[in-house]
Amino acid sequence: MTIRIDRIKVNRGGPLESDFDFEPGDLNLIYGRNETGKTYVVESLIRFLFKTSGRTPVDWDLRDWDVAGSAIVSGLENDPVSFTKTSKKLEDYWEDGTGLPRDLSRLLVILAGETLLAEAADGVGRDMLKDYLSGEGLLDKVAARISRTLQRATIQDHVIEGDRRGELSTLDDRKSRLATLQILLDNVEEGYASGDVYSLRQSKSELDARVETLEKAKRYHAAQLAERLRELNRQERELPTRVELAQLESEVTACESNKIDIVTKSQELEELESTSEDFRWAGKALGVYEDVTSGAAGSGPKQVFMILALLSLAGTVTFGLLEFPKIFFASAVLFVLFVVVTYLDMKKALSSAGESTELEKLAAEYRSRFGSELSDRATIQAKLEELKKNEILATPLREALDTISGETRTLERRLTEQLTAWNGVEVSEPEWRNVIRYLDGQIGVLEDQIDSIGQELTSLGVPDNAYLDEDPGEAWASERYDALVQELRAKGETLGQLEERLETLKVRVSQATGLESSDWEELITALRDKREEAAHEYRQLTAEVLAKIQVNMVIQEFRQEENSRIAEGLKRKELTETLHALTDRYRSIRLDDDEGLVLISDRDEEYPLASMSTGAREQTFLALRMGFASIAMEGKTGFLILDDAFQHSDWNRRENLVTRTLSFVRSGWQVLYFTMDDHIRDLFRDAGDKIGDRFRSHELG
Repeated sequence: MTIRIDRIKVNRGGPLESDFDFEPGDLNLIYGRNETGKTYVVESLIRFLFKTSGRTPVDWDLRDWDVAGSAIVSGLENDPVSFTKTSKKLEDYWEDGTGLPRDLSRLLVILAGETLLAEAADGVGRDMLKDYLSGEGLLDKVAARISRTLQRATIQDHVIEGDRRGELSTLDDRKSRLATLQILLDNVEEGYASGDVYSLRQSKSELDARVETLEKAKRYHAAQLAERLRELNRQERELPTRVELAQLESEVTACESNKIDIVTKSQELEELESTSEDFRWAGKALGVYEDVTSGAAGSGPKQVFMILALLSLAGTVTFGLLEFPKIFFASAVLFVLFVVVTYLDMKKALSSAGESTELEKLAAEYRSRFGSELSDRATIQAKLEELKKNEILATPLREALDTISGETRTLERRLTEQLTAWNGVEVSEPEWRNVIRYLDGQIGVLEDQIDSIGQELTSLGVPDNAYLDEDPGEAWASERYDALVQELRAKGETLGQLEERLETLKVRVSQATGLESSDWEELITALRDKREEAAHEYRQLTAEVLAKIQVNMVIQEFRQEENSRIAEGLKRKELTETLHALTDRYRSIRLDDDEGLVLISDRDEEYPLASMSTGAREQTFLALRMGFASIAMEGKTGFLILDDAFQHSDWNRRENLVTRTLSFVRSGWQVLYFTMDDHIRDLFRDAGDKIGDRFRSHELG
């Protein structure tokens, strides 16, 4: 893995008058005089790449500039990553699994010529040595996460001994809470899920099921009754009502009464009509008698008509001879008229001879019909008046008889049709009353059944929308249902009394679980969950406390070997070779308890770093910085940002530092050197010529 900067873009701002856009090579020189924006670019790059606010590994002490832009870095992911002022930082990537220390940035950047690695007498400090040489820095970080309480705690006979505060106090609290929840759970399970309550609950559950089945049976029975009731009502609608039957029976009575009346009236009419023939004969006889008696009074034909006929004949002949046509015609007409009259009169006269015989016949018939003699016209007239009275009485009687007969036939027809329709078969007159009585009995039976089923259906108290069409498999039995309901009520009361005693326990469970519920199952489940949660927290905290105590014990043992590991670390070639390459004099370095780091020359002369000149110290700090960075990177390469890191060195040492920097670049590192010094600029340009296009430079302003 090679971490390098591929591009830097800084928007103009502060002393930077134009945008800075630079694609670095391996060795890079950025030159700028005072007030041209060099520091602005350096601090912008630091803000892009590293954490500069809050709790950061390095106190950068940057100016309050509102910078903008980005830096593209490769080697962190498969693709280059863009860093901005607000994006993730390199420390985030190092923390996420690269294994690099969070404060690696202090090695990669020299800001404003400050080459010190730490605020210590020797400029390095024991913490830096522990971090990068012995691993003690990591142990310190681990130890810093272990409280003093646990650092002083011990384990004796499987018991954690120590001051009962901090984590140990919390551990005791969790243990106590677990015990409290366990006791509460035991009480709940003993009181609710077993014993009388459990038995009663099981029994009540069985009774509930049986009652529910019977309630379904009741709903099914109600549905059957309702269906039967609908069928009976349908049958009742097909039968006449009692009012209709009473009306029909009244009509039968009227019909029978009419028939009796018809018989009586028929007999009366028959009696009256027995004289009708005599009445008609008497009327005719009276006319005959009058005719016969009026003809006998003339005593023969009238001769005057004969004389007038003769006279008219003579006149006709005379006027014809005299040729008086009009008078002749009138005379002829009169002649014809008088001849006709004379003929008729003579014919009547000839019939008078038989009239006496006709009167004799009338008298004989009269005698035969009435048993008395016909003496004169008055006799027959009197008999006719007598017979006329009977005829007058018969006429209205006949009309009444016709009317009542018609009404009776209508009644018979309607009664027969209606009773036949209701009975289903044709009903004759003799069966009328029997059929009416039968229908009345049927209505009574239906009414009794409807009333009985209706009362039973009402007593069930099942609404229409609750009817059940599916047979539940058990017949409805009200007595068994009442007994079960009574038993269920008794068990419910007993169970209620027992559960009332558990109410206090339920409140405690609710308080312990924080669950506002009246359902025991939910509360018990929540309590078990709480108990498991408390047990998990207790086990987790116990494991954490034990682990920290054990880790602390290991750290203490490990720290006893700290000096020897630092001494061995100072012998690593990443430090010694770099130190000798940059100083060209010092071949090794050791740690002294009093004087700190001590450099050893090629002649085995020892020089405490704290007492060396500024130039020598800067060379040493740069060598250590590169060496520590190589160690931290585990032999891999990265980048260095050097802001006038060589400005305090004399001119001869500057040339050597640039030469050693070039060697560092050739080993795979990327160096970005920012300077305002013309001499250093020229030295880097000369060195850059030796590596061709791997060298990039940019001049600000």
